[in-house]
Amino acid sequence: MKKIIILLILIIYNISYVKGQDIESLLNELDHTIKNRESYFNDKVGRIRQIESIYPLHNDEQNYAILGKIFDEFRAFNTDSCAYYAQKKMQLAKKIGKRSYIDDSNMNLAEVYGITGMYKEALDILNTVDRSKLAEYLVPYYYYLYRTIYGLMSDYSMLESDKKKYAELTDHYRDSLLIVNKKQTYAYVIVKADGLIYNNKANEAILLLSGYMNNLKKNDPSIGTLAYTMSLAYRKNRDNDKRKYYLAISSLSDIERGAKEYVSLRELAQILYDEGDLDRSYNYLKCSMEDAAFCNARLRTIEVSKFFPIVEKAYQQKLHKKEMQRTIALAIVSFLTILLMFALFFLYKQYKNLVLAREQLQNLAKGLQEMNIEQKLLNEKLVESNKQLRDSNNALIESNRIKEEYIGHYMNFCSLHIDKMENYRHLLCKIAQNEKVEALFKKLRSNQIIEDELKEFYENFDDTFLHLFPNFVDEFNELLVEDGREYPKSENQLTTVLRIFALIRLGITDSVKIAEFLRYSVTTIYNYRVKVRNKAIGDRNELEEKVMNISRITKK
Repeated sequence: MKKIIILLILIIYNISYVKGQDIESLLNELDHTIKNRESYFNDKVGRIRQIESIYPLHNDEQNYAILGKIFDEFRAFNTDSCAYYAQKKMQLAKKIGKRSYIDDSNMNLAEVYGITGMYKEALDILNTVDRSKLAEYLVPYYYYLYRTIYGLMSDYSMLESDKKKYAELTDHYRDSLLIVNKKQTYAYVIVKADGLIYNNKANEAILLLSGYMNNLKKNDPSIGTLAYTMSLAYRKNRDNDKRKYYLAISSLSDIERGAKEYVSLRELAQILYDEGDLDRSYNYLKCSMEDAAFCNARLRTIEVSKFFPIVEKAYQQKLHKKEMQRTIALAIVSFLTILLMFALFFLYKQYKNLVLAREQLQNLAKGLQEMNIEQKLLNEKLVESNKQLRDSNNALIESNRIKEEYIGHYMNFCSLHIDKMENYRHLLCKIAQNEKVEALFKKLRSNQIIEDELKEFYENFDDTFLHLFPNFVDEFNELLVEDGREYPKSENQLTTVLRIFALIRLGITDSVKIAEFLRYSVTTIYNYRVKVRNKAIGDRNELEEKVMNISRITKK
C-alpha cells in the first residue's frame, strides 16, 4: 500500500514537472552563468579578503573563529589554502590548549586529504581523534568525514571485495549520522536520501528531497547538494531528463557561490555528450577542468581528464567538419566568381557592340533632332506666350471682379450715406426751428457722427474684402513666423495691420494713400509695415510681393 501511495505521488509530481520545467531555458541560463563566472569568482575572493582583513585580533579565541570562517570559505574553492588555514588553526588550537579546537583542526586536515584523494592520510588523522572525548557539536562532522572518505574509497576501489567492504563501512557511518542529526534538518535529509538511494528506494528519496527543497529559497547554498542528490535518485530510476534538470540546478548553484570543486557540471557534460550536444558538453568539461585545476582538487581533475579527451576529440572533429564545409563553400563561391567574371567579359563585348550600334543610330537621329529643335523652341515660346496671356487674362478678370464688387458696394454705401446726410439735415433743421441754438451747436461740435460713419465705413470695407478674399488671413499668416501672426478681432473685422496689407493686396502700396484711407500718420503706417516685414518667413523684402499674389480670385 505504501509503495502504491508513493507511486501516485510521484506520478502527480512528474506531471507537474513536465508542465512546469523547461530544461532548455535552464541550460541557457547555465551557459550565461558559466560565461560570466569571473564575476562570481571575484565576489568569492572579495568575501575571503574581507574576512582576512580583520585577522589577526588580540584575542586568540576570536582569531580561531576567524580562521574557521576563512577555512569554510576556501572549502570547495582551493584545497591548498584549505590545508594552509587548517594548519594555522592547528597551531593556534595547540597554543590555546583546547582539545575541541585540536580535534576540529585535525578533522579539517582529514577533510582536505580526502578531497585530494589521500585517503590513508585522512584516515590516519581521524584515527587520532578520540570519539569518547569528542565535543558533542563535532560528532556529526566526525561521522560525516568517515562516511565521505569510505564512500570515495568504495567508488574508486579496483577490487569488488574492497568496494563491498568500504560500502558497508559507508552505510555504517551513514546510520551513525542519522542518529546524531535531528530529523528534518538539512544534514539529516541529505544522509537519509543518500541511504534510500543506496538501498534502491529512489522514489522515497525523491519525495523526501522534493518536500525539503520546496521550503527553501532559490539562492539557498544547500540547493546545489540537494539537487545533486536528487539527480542521483533519478539516475537510479534511469530518468535522464530529470537527472539532467537537477544537475543543471546543482551546477548553477555551484558556480554562483564561487565553488571550484564540484561534480554536477562534469556529469551533466557526459549526459549532453551522449545526447549529441557537443558544444555544451565541451564547454562544461572545459569549465570543470579549469576549476578543478585552480582548486587543485586532484580527484576531480582525474575524473574530468578521463572523459575530456573523448569529448575534445569529437568537438575537434566537429570543428574540422565545419572547416571543411566552409572550405568547400569557399571553393564553390570562388568557382562561381570565375564564371561570373567570364560572363561579365562576354557582356562587356556585347556592350561594346551595342555602343557602336547606338552611335550609328544617334548619328542618324541627330539630323532629325536638329530639325526638331527649332520647332521645339517655337513651341516653347508659344507656350510661354500663352501662359503670359492666361496670367494677364486672370489678372484682368480679378481686377474687373474687384472693381465690380467694390463699385457695387460703394454705390450702395454712397446711396445710404446720402440718405443719412438728408436725415441729419432734417434733424438740424428741426433743432433750429425749435430755437434750440445751444443744442444745435452741441450737435455740430460732436464728432460722434464722423466716428460712427468711419466705423461703418471700415466694417463695410472689411466685409467686402473678406468676401473677395475669404482665405486672405490664413494665407497672410503663413508668410509670418508663429509669434508674429495677426488674427481678426472678431468675425469679418480686420485689425489695422490686416487692413494695411489688405490695401497692399488691392494694389495700394503708397504709405501716404494708406495713411489717408486709414486716418493714421504716414510714420505710423511705415512703422507697421516695417514691423510686419521683420516677422516674415524667408526674405523680408519679398513679403509684400508675396501678399500681392495670395488668394487669387476665381471667376464665378
